[in-house]
Amino acid sequence: MRTLCTNQSQGDRMNFDALAYPEKIIIAGSEFSGQRDMSKGTILVPYTDEPDVGIGDIITQKTGKREVELKVIDAQFQPGGTLGVGTKHNNLLKLKVENFMTQPHTTNTQSSIFNIGSITGEQVQVGSNNSQIVNISVQSLVEAVAKSGDQEAKSALRNLLENSTVASIVGAGAAALLGLL
Repeated sequence: MRTLCTNQSQGDRMNFDALAYPEKIIIAGSEFSGQRDMSKGTILVPYTDEPDVGIGDIITQKTGKREVELKVIDAQFQPGGTLGVGTKHNNLLKLKVENFMTQPHTTNTQSSIFNIGSITGEQVQVGSNNSQIVNISVQSLVEAVAKSGDQEAKSALRNLLENSTVASIVGAGAAALLGLL
């Protein structure tokens, strides 16, 4: 057994092996030491006698006075996988797990799926949390305003097209567009 030693007395030494695999994992009624990485959804369990575990099984992690149930998504048995580091066991079980107890407490981020045969139109938006971009040519805008009969819109558009900055951007076509109004 390896120990981590500082300037402490013999009785105050910290057990390095207990730090390497600090969690208690219960698999098929047997308790093992393990290491859980919640961000990766994995548990590492050193073993000598192979645990009876497979995909779909529910295992338990003891956390203080409580227990967390985890569903096994994948299992990989690695003979000699611990290299004897942090444990007396040579073999390593790597489990991919899912904490299905958290599902009622998390927001659903599942997307809806839409199957669409065809869409026609100029301004169409499908789905959620997306943006809609509308492209219209200046000529189409002028023609639509001219047909509308809206004098206020015609006046505002005429002022815009007569502006020297806008006229320099639109170019020679600005005069022709003014003729449509």
